[in-house]
Amino acid sequence: MADQNIDLEQEKALFERLKSDPEAVGEVYDKYAQQLYAFLLKRCGHKETAEDLVALSFTRLLESSQKLEWKGVPVCAWLYRVATNALADHWRSSAVRKSTSLDDEDEGWDPPSLDDPAWTAEMTIEGERLRAAMDQLSIRDQEVLSLKFYAGLATEEVAEELGISNNHAAVLVYRALGRMRKVLTQTTK
Repeated sequence: MADQNIDLEQEKALFERLKSDPEAVGEVYDKYAQQLYAFLLKRCGHKETAEDLVALSFTRLLESSQKLEWKGVPVCAWLYRVATNALADHWRSSAVRKSTSLDDEDEGWDPPSLDDPAWTAEMTIEGERLRAAMDQLSIRDQEVLSLKFYAGLATEEVAEELGISNNHAAVLVYRALGRMRKVLTQTTK
């Protein structure tokens, strides 16, 4: 998950180093590759595709590093935009959109106890409930909620990713959550 307390001064320094120091790309990779991979895996549901898109995102970062301009947001916001665009290009080129599971294993997360049948059953039921509820939302709501909660982006980063104001991003998250809540309460009745 993205660090919610990103130090913008450190990010700016890293951003500026990208222009002259090729090792800075390695630092960005170490800092953001795993969360970018998890974000893409959730969106496309295919490990190899997610890996390819992460590699493509960092290749584009390396190619564009000389031209990038600091706009007051972390480098990860730029990476998420590139990754989202690359995924959209992938869907267009393959003409296939795969439905993904919300309970796909994240390699960086270890469940409390794999041998606890009650926990396993509860997680399976909740995962199915959330997956069904997300499928009933619009693509825009799914994207907003995925950026905010799955990718762990702050509202400002969601705004940057979507190319909208911070206020508009907060409203989109609030409304998407309201629609998700409505779907979930309807399914429990």
